[in-house]
Amino acid sequence: MFQKKYIFLVLAVFFAYYFMNYIKIGPIYKTNKRLDGKTVLITGGNIGIGKVTAIELAKLGAKVIIASRNVQRSQKAKDEIIKESGNKNVHVMKLDLGDFSSIKSFAEKFSKEEKNLHYLINNAGVLAIRGMTDYGCNRIMAINHFGPFLLTHLLMDKMKKQSKTSPVRIINLTSAGYAFGAFDLDQWHQDSNSIYEDFSIYGQSKLANIYFTSELNKRLKGFDITTYAVHPGGIKSELGMDEDPGWVLYILKQIMTLFLREPIYGAQTTLYCALDDNVTQLSGNYFGETTMQDLKDFAKDDVVGQKIWQETVKVTKDYLPKDV
Repeated sequence: MFQKKYIFLVLAVFFAYYFMNYIKIGPIYKTNKRLDGKTVLITGGNIGIGKVTAIELAKLGAKVIIASRNVQRSQKAKDEIIKESGNKNVHVMKLDLGDFSSIKSFAEKFSKEEKNLHYLINNAGVLAIRGMTDYGCNRIMAINHFGPFLLTHLLMDKMKKQSKTSPVRIINLTSAGYAFGAFDLDQWHQDSNSIYEDFSIYGQSKLANIYFTSELNKRLKGFDITTYAVHPGGIKSELGMDEDPGWVLYILKQIMTLFLREPIYGAQTTLYCALDDNVTQLSGNYFGETTMQDLKDFAKDDVVGQKIWQETVKVTKDYLPKDV
């Protein structure tokens, strides 16, 4: 009996050690680089991973612009970012990634008011929301993929001009959930009506982020602009959900929270891709745990990548620049 208790205790200690050091804690990226004179635009920079990323980049001296639909929350986050970083060069702009008109207005305002753009971090995302946009798109797909695609292209002229004098990096937050994202283009234009469909379309949007990153990299040859698809890990965050997600999703979220890391760990791979001196040689790839990672074969099909690009252009064409 004593021996069994002893074995159980050893296993319990081992599990606790593994849980705290490999599940709840992740790698921390450290750098001595400064970003004084650099401009960072980060979507969804008012909560969770985005807010932590904004704080860390502000600490390095960057001008940080957080773009979000909720201006009131963003103003509060701005004050907290300034307090945490000691950098007063933090600004708020309104942007609704589910509204193409809002994205166009934002891009026009940004291009007019901001001289530079060195880092575009497409961080904002949602998981389980229902409904359709005015343009006939599933809202999850619109906010997670169509919106960032459109925003990036509306700011592309500014980034290309910027790249002639200083390099530009585009970082698209994705998820390991891409593995559940077998494409169903029809579903992109239908409302979700179950938790299964929510996760299915979420996975498709994250897979689309990966293809967008790799395809964009191919189209930017000749410019000093690099692209990165970043999986932040399993992180405690206010990832967008409807106000009443239903009891099943609510309970699932509470259980998962026990195994999720704090937001500081979710920002590390973004910081790595934004700041590392050698990562530019790996442009267009997928990253997690502050390193480049292999993708499943179905996420590396050039034909699929082109098909997704064409479908996305079709959806956003009324707002895209003519040269896309």
